[in-house]
Amino acid sequence: MRLTIIIVKGILHIYSFISSIFNKARFKRSRNIEGNFKYMNLSEKLWWAYKALIFQIERAEKGKGIEDYFKGQNLIFSEDEELEKKGELTITAGGDLSCSEAITPESVKYLWDDVQDFYFSGDIVCANLESPVDTTKPVSVVPSVCLTAPDLNTSPELFKNYVGDGNRINFFSTANNHSLDMGEEGVINTIEFLDRMGFPHVGTSKSINEQSNIPVIVKNNIKVAFISYTFSLNGKEEVKDKEYLVNVIRLNKPDSDISLIKEHVKIAKDKGADVIVAMLHWSIEFETYPIQNVITMGHRIMKCGVDIILGGHPHVAQPMEKYSFVDPYTNEEKTGFIVYSLGELVSYNAFSNNSRLAWLIKLNIKKYKLNDSYTTRITGVTLSPIYTLVRKNKNGTWEYRLLDFVHTLKLIKKGATPFNLGSKTIREFYRLEKLLYDKLLPNKFDLYKE
Repeated sequence: MRLTIIIVKGILHIYSFISSIFNKARFKRSRNIEGNFKYMNLSEKLWWAYKALIFQIERAEKGKGIEDYFKGQNLIFSEDEELEKKGELTITAGGDLSCSEAITPESVKYLWDDVQDFYFSGDIVCANLESPVDTTKPVSVVPSVCLTAPDLNTSPELFKNYVGDGNRINFFSTANNHSLDMGEEGVINTIEFLDRMGFPHVGTSKSINEQSNIPVIVKNNIKVAFISYTFSLNGKEEVKDKEYLVNVIRLNKPDSDISLIKEHVKIAKDKGADVIVAMLHWSIEFETYPIQNVITMGHRIMKCGVDIILGGHPHVAQPMEKYSFVDPYTNEEKTGFIVYSLGELVSYNAFSNNSRLAWLIKLNIKKYKLNDSYTTRITGVTLSPIYTLVRKNKNGTWEYRLLDFVHTLKLIKKGATPFNLGSKTIREFYRLEKLLYDKLLPNKFDLYKE
């Protein structure tokens, strides 16, 4: 397999060199493509492989003003001290939970140690479960060197590390491009596994009625509804007459039909939801910025009445946005929050160095008395960048843990070598620091401080 990778990388270098003679900029910036494997032509597949193996894209589409738009964001939210507070909660969010030969119950022994105080402090702690957990089938993971999208299946033992004794992740999105990896039975068995374990989830369903039963979590007098959708199934066809199994919408196309989202938002509103969170599997892989089509879709979804969008799939962190809209149900002017990609939470891409940097995010939400009614608002967003440390020890075993990026970098700058980091990894920290502050973080934000 490694010889195959070397050959493929050689071909991609030749491909990029020849193509760049005619249009050099094409290999430095995002392109206006859907990124959906089912609809990719050969050129788009080569582009995907180039980004995955050779060069990850850190420049936005040309002429769209996307980089300046995100740099100019103000992610500072504030409380309204003049209104009477009726409830308060926090949501903490992490990205995609995948599986790899480097990720085992043994290798993740210290997975959460450096980030748990921030991540698990939320009243609701959520992530995207990007793999079935079908206990009737063998475990199937991503090889450390891989050129295709393998069919995944996570072990119950690894899942238990994610949830602990109920004091870690407690809500899961299940709509993503790997939802059908174990087939129809895999979807059903994963749902039943989560139900047996007692963890609420959204994105896949066993029936139309279950699909319409939008989960609403009640904490501290605030009702939070969750909805979830994926733009792709890795080329697999939806199960005929059972499209409810996975919520699929081509989210990377700005004119796609989003009537399913509108329907689910209405159900959530009818259930009395104060806040609606959409967990979306979308955007383009291995690119620092979302394309304009994805940004447009994000705004369309917010205008349906969604307050928060938590994005995933690109394997890398992408910027965030504060977006103002009018709630179609209350006519209230609201300020929503979008993170286009949280990046990897637990996953491993051997050639994707930018994938080592991801987001953990904490959202503070308060409910107020407003005249004869109530209003619920985001009153704070706190960002905690994390670094994925993946290494093979001398005895051949893997070690996989998440590090508080800012804290670890501070120690490095003081001359320390935390976690016995090697010189190559330390250089990566400095490179990723530049990516973080130059491109991912806006001018005004609230960074987590210990």
